[in-house]
Amino acid sequence: MRNFLLCFTAIFSLVLSSCESADNAVLEPKLEITSDATLRVDEAGGLFTIEYTVTNPVEGQSVEVKVVNAAMITATNTDTFGQVKVSISENTSEDIREGAVILNYGTQSATVVVQQEGNGGGESPVERIDITATSLVGLYYGDHLAEGLGHYWLIISEEGIVDGNVVPNSEFFRIDILGPLAADTENITIPVGEYIYDYYNSFTEYTVLNLGNTDYTYVDDAGEGWATPLDRATLNVEGSRFELVAVVADKEYHVTFEGDYTISNSEMSDTISNLTSDLAIDVSNCYVTLNSYGDYWHCGYCNWVVEFIDKRGYSQGVELVLDLLGTTLDSSSGFLGTYHSAGFSAGEPNKPNFGPGVFVPGVRISDDGVYMQGSLYQRYVNGKGIDQAPLHNGTITISDNGDGTYRIVVDAVDDATPAHKITLDWSGIL
Repeated sequence: MRNFLLCFTAIFSLVLSSCESADNAVLEPKLEITSDATLRVDEAGGLFTIEYTVTNPVEGQSVEVKVVNAAMITATNTDTFGQVKVSISENTSEDIREGAVILNYGTQSATVVVQQEGNGGGESPVERIDITATSLVGLYYGDHLAEGLGHYWLIISEEGIVDGNVVPNSEFFRIDILGPLAADTENITIPVGEYIYDYYNSFTEYTVLNLGNTDYTYVDDAGEGWATPLDRATLNVEGSRFELVAVVADKEYHVTFEGDYTISNSEMSDTISNLTSDLAIDVSNCYVTLNSYGDYWHCGYCNWVVEFIDKRGYSQGVELVLDLLGTTLDSSSGFLGTYHSAGFSAGEPNKPNFGPGVFVPGVRISDDGVYMQGSLYQRYVNGKGIDQAPLHNGTITISDNGDGTYRIVVDAVDDATPAHKITLDWSGIL
């Protein structure tokens, strides 16, 4: 699993937004799971039923199903409206295993997590940790991710923020969610409901986003934060009470917060890049790493990441990330070749159009670009982000020099209008 480093910055409220409702609005379909959100089965497996309802169904439209962990969830059947039959294979290992069934109905999506006991007795592979949080702050981005849905980013901690400052050696849970639009942008509250982890980022209401910005973060004694994306998370909101269940690695955190909290309204500009001219990246003072993360993006292609980090640490100098997708899921096919920008999916301007042999363009997750994902460039001075730009379009080429070293050539542009060129020609050991 990929770890991300970030620096905490002040949160400012920038602009108000408003929305109107039409008197003759067409009622949209709504998909809901009516059986348990988590399907727990024994090691023998078998045939199981997931039940759902669709309010305001569309004639001729049916529920479509995707699965996570096809070796475990071997077949599905949707012949009976309101039910999904799920076949689960026998678990011959001693470990509990997990998968998921994702139901899609038009633009609506819902996920059921499947947990299966191992034949060693079904003991939980994770350690439960209970936390009573003392603070909750966040940002509201309006409907920039999905039209008509509010995008909220929450930061929950136990004594991690004192007098507006981050405390060293503290823990944070950062949760990225989609819900109804804020009713009052001058006094923003999180809409009541249950937010379910969305493995495939279908950008639907009441979901926890799987964009890398839903994570567990540890801030060390130097004030730098090390973030690990969560494996899954569920958030229940009832008034001023929040109950979070978050799984990361071998731990399951049960985090409860109740009390006053602050959500700041934050306007996003149309572009991420703040470059004012073309950029030839200097990585002469950087370490470089190459890692394979398997099917990190859940798209069927091996994810390769080349990362250049300043030798002084993440809080100083250059960070350059090249986020690549191979031509197959098998990492043995290698990482050499020319990668073109994946671009973005039609109708979803923030969702990369994943495919073979492409680089994932940089996408913004925090409003000021301090946190991005995909292929990106950032420069820091004393922990503060100074320059930032996504690799938006162009090519990245990696070739073998034949002497134990590799050459990386970046010929890309940012997302500004007019665009600025971003280039690199580097040779060295990976």
